[in-house]
Amino acid sequence: MRVPFSWLKAYLPELESPEVLEERLAGLGFETDRMERVFALPEGVVFARVLEATPIPGTALKRLVLDAGRVVEVVSGAENARAGIGVALALPGTEVGGVRIGERVLQGVRSFGMALSPKELGVGEYGGGLLEFPPGELPPGTPLAEAWPEEVVLDLEVTPNRPDALGLLGLAYDLHALGYALELPQVALVTEEVPLPFGLQVEDPVGAPRFTLAYAFGLRVGPSPLWLQRRLFAAGMRPISTVVDVTNYAMLELAQPMHAFDLRFLGEGIRVRRARPGERLRTLDGVERELHPEDLVIAGYREEESFPLGLAGVMGGAESEVREDTEAIALEVALFDPVSIRKTARRHGLRTEASHRFERGVDPLGQIPAQRRALALLQALAGARVASRILEAGTPRPPEPIPFRPEYANRLLGTAYPEGEQLALLRRLGCRVEGEGPYRVTPPSRRLDLRLEEDLVEEVARLMGYETIPLALPAFFPAPDNRGVEGPYRAERRLRELLAGMGFQEVYTYSFSDPKEAEVFRLPPPPLRLHNPLSPERAALRTHLFPGLLKVLKENLALDRPERALLFEVGRVYGVREGRVEEKTHLAGLLFGEGLGLPHGEKLGGFPLLKGLLETLAARLGLKLRVEAHPYPFLHPGISGKVWLEGGEVGFLGQLHPEVGRALELPPVWLFELTLPLPEKAFRFQDPSRYPLALRDLAVVVPEEVPYGAVEAVVRQAAGPYLESLRLFDLYQGPPLQEGQKSLAFHLRFRHPAGTLTDEEVDAFLEGVVSALRARGWSIRG
Repeated sequence: MRVPFSWLKAYLPELESPEVLEERLAGLGFETDRMERVFALPEGVVFARVLEATPIPGTALKRLVLDAGRVVEVVSGAENARAGIGVALALPGTEVGGVRIGERVLQGVRSFGMALSPKELGVGEYGGGLLEFPPGELPPGTPLAEAWPEEVVLDLEVTPNRPDALGLLGLAYDLHALGYALELPQVALVTEEVPLPFGLQVEDPVGAPRFTLAYAFGLRVGPSPLWLQRRLFAAGMRPISTVVDVTNYAMLELAQPMHAFDLRFLGEGIRVRRARPGERLRTLDGVERELHPEDLVIAGYREEESFPLGLAGVMGGAESEVREDTEAIALEVALFDPVSIRKTARRHGLRTEASHRFERGVDPLGQIPAQRRALALLQALAGARVASRILEAGTPRPPEPIPFRPEYANRLLGTAYPEGEQLALLRRLGCRVEGEGPYRVTPPSRRLDLRLEEDLVEEVARLMGYETIPLALPAFFPAPDNRGVEGPYRAERRLRELLAGMGFQEVYTYSFSDPKEAEVFRLPPPPLRLHNPLSPERAALRTHLFPGLLKVLKENLALDRPERALLFEVGRVYGVREGRVEEKTHLAGLLFGEGLGLPHGEKLGGFPLLKGLLETLAARLGLKLRVEAHPYPFLHPGISGKVWLEGGEVGFLGQLHPEVGRALELPPVWLFELTLPLPEKAFRFQDPSRYPLALRDLAVVVPEEVPYGAVEAVVRQAAGPYLESLRLFDLYQGPPLQEGQKSLAFHLRFRHPAGTLTDEEVDAFLEGVVSALRARGWSIRG
């Protein structure tokens, strides 16, 4: 939003300088993107009045006779060059846009200088016609720079929660709360008791919860006075005519868009409704648009016939625009549904100053004050006569009082602001303060963001100055229900740190997925779809993390050929359980590429490596991990398992199914995905034993289909309480073993915490293990 300093200073005469204003606005939460100086008008540009405008035969040029303090002639090709207007005249010798204007002969006419467009003068971007002024605006020959001094403009970043600050008075109220004296513009409006020549029908009160329509007649449409044009140009808008300029001026001042309709094209009145199938409208930008049934339109009507006049809250129609010969208007000032306006503007690719404000919300009680302000300006600048009656539809809801406790504000902020200062700030902001504590504070209707007590607390902090809040943390005692709430976040951070330390790289993928990909990944269709997705590839909420990891791998393989990839992600997945949306946190990992080097030139990779990394992770958390063979449709039929931690199922581990890999054009990949939080196990410190350990080796011959876990469980159970560790060090198949058998060789470590074990005791433990194994029908390899 462009804020001309002189315009804002008209409301706040005590403003010191643009630099101080920038600092004050930053403290209030409005960042200045840039500050620029505009309107450095060239010397030698004077005000001139057009006395005659005669076409030059055979050309598109005109001979203008001007009063510039003396009568001079110039040649102009501007279509709007005509008698009775004021213009900016560059005298010979003036440098305009890097070009020195001279006196020369064109088509037999001696042209004494050049009449300028806004672009040529350097005040705007429009170069399609002359800059027009009322003919009596200045004495002819007056240097224009005297009446049009240099201006400083601040380009502000206004946050979406402050739509009131899209009007200069909204900013002025904030600055007034800091202590600056505020001078509001006076509204001197004289009305007449005359019948209204139109009616008002609102068929869609949801789309237009508040709509007002005023009648102004006897207008003299022409160029606006210089002071008004100067402010509009500085704010980034092009002056058009008195009527249009007044509606834009009032919008920039009050953050309330409005629109004027030429009364000759309304029929019997205004009807606010949704567009009908097949309707078309040529908007003010000259584009003919096919309307959508959800578009809210302002329509005229004659009996049952209805015809669109404009896109509500976005742009008016070209057929009903104000023209030079317009004498009477219907002035619309309304409140529209922000969502409806945003969708309409997006559908038609239109982003206007009006839609920008309506999308964020306007003052629900501001329509009648905005009508009176605009009508008063039309009366003063265009000689309008104004009907006293204003048609209204919809009942505005005033803001509700909010309980406010100054002591709560101090407790929340960690401050000691005096109660009186807090209440005074809120009153200067325009709030009504009632009661004796807790106070009842009714915010001004323009402040749509003030709805809770905490909003008022934030206002106190903002206006007192965030720099006044102590740096020390306030005393804070969480409610019993909140204690330990940070536990899951700390556990997730611990997981991330451990995985990163093991060589994994963390990635972040979209929570949205393509529903069509479910079939590729052999997953059920996602149950949660978006009504308005950004794209078809982001139309559903994901149910698993591993598809995202596979897509990350595929994208990186297309860019480079890494030797190995270890990726992980901690993220949310979504589903439906018993009719209710369910959100869970998952941890997923991916392994691709070459394995890790081992002694004797061997390498560990694939499933054993990923399983070992998971076991290491579990061990670092003090947990016992077990993998049990289990088929998953998206995993390799022979390398697919269910993961258990401390006896509870937490996820899966295995190799990506070859058919899925071929569909994605990926090499072999190994995956795991676990549901968080993982089980927790209290850490117990135990002094290491000072006594020696006893080692024994044991080889067990079992059928090939017997899983390792079953053998391990028998050994651990039978070994007794002094088995310190059990490790598999060899797996053998082949002669002299029979076909279908395998040999598992273990290292067993025994240690007593309070004494030295004898050979006889250790042998007895080992014999118990052998007996238990033989009882299962397994043999011992000698």
